[in-house]
Amino acid sequence: LLMKRIFTFLTVCAAALVLTSCSKDNMSPEYLDRNPSKTAEIRITSKGAFKNTVKMFSRSEIYKKSDIKGKSRFYAFSGGKMVYEAFALSIYFDNIDRLNPGDTITPSRCWFSFIYSSDSNATAYEYDGKISVAKKGKDYVILDFHQVKFDCSFGEYTIDGYLNCPLYEE
Repeated sequence: LLMKRIFTFLTVCAAALVLTSCSKDNMSPEYLDRNPSKTAEIRITSKGAFKNTVKMFSRSEIYKKSDIKGKSRFYAFSGGKMVYEAFALSIYFDNIDRLNPGDTITPSRCWFSFIYSSDSNATAYEYDGKISVAKKGKDYVILDFHQVKFDCSFGEYTIDGYLNCPLYEE
């Protein structure tokens, strides 16, 4: 009976630890560095050479001010030298200073494109899924991508996880 109680207590403690360690309150750039499995992955279900692969953004950033008055801009790039490797995501949305953790980003403009491609169908302007602010700091924003799917001539690209973005004025 004592062993059963100890086991139950340890199980409850372990579950509590797992639940609190994954909460958005603990989310920080350092946490993402220590836990790369939480970082946003791009799952590719493609018609081309990179069929059913996983990539990550090599660069991402948010600008408080953009070329559109009152809008902030998110930009991310995958890196790569080949047409199928190099894609970018750009989203204009309400000023980041007015958004709080938990708020959903509603794009006023969105663009996901293979920047080296001459195929105009290799660009998507809409997505399914949800992007929200997980956490904000003075010089960073962590975005939460929840099954964000873009579909273009190269295939379906699903972004899921957290993305740490340095925050710049303009």
